[in-house]
Amino acid sequence: MTRNIKILDRQFVPSGTLIIEQGTMGNRAFMIESGDVEVFMKDENGNEMTLSTLGPGAMVGEMAALSDGLRSASVRTKGDCVLISIPAHDLHSSMKASDSLYKRLIRMMAARMKDTNVKLMQKEQQLVDTEKASRLNLENVATYLSSKQEKLQKQLAPILTQAKAAWEQFQPGDFRKD
Repeated sequence: MTRNIKILDRQFVPSGTLIIEQGTMGNRAFMIESGDVEVFMKDENGNEMTLSTLGPGAMVGEMAALSDGLRSASVRTKGDCVLISIPAHDLHSSMKASDSLYKRLIRMMAARMKDTNVKLMQKEQQLVDTEKASRLNLENVATYLSSKQEKLQKQLAPILTQAKAAWEQFQPGDFRKD
């Protein structure tokens, strides 16, 4: 009787290392044996939004590895980590051989998607609140400037009337140098 024995590819990864980059091809997943990682996305301006922090027992990169697609987020180590690298083909083979692994991965992916949706909704609400506050501030500034403009007009009107009267006393050519 033969047995397939997989040798696990354990890697020590120092703090602050980018292990998965958003938009790249996903040919492997990583199981976190020790340490924590930060999962984040960048918008078109390069601003980062943290989606989650994951620790021992969690897997990252599985969605792209399972779908042979592009990475939907980036992952960076928050501290020193030990990661187990799992090539996509091994992940596919293991899933075919084990319903329990498949179910665990599906549950984990669904939970992550739910958490991400909650965070996106919170960010959306923050944007709505910021927009409301910005509009209110703009209205307040417009009202303030309008009152200042009226006050300035009242103060300048007599001065401009006097200046106009003085200006009209002069004839064309009064300022010529001969």
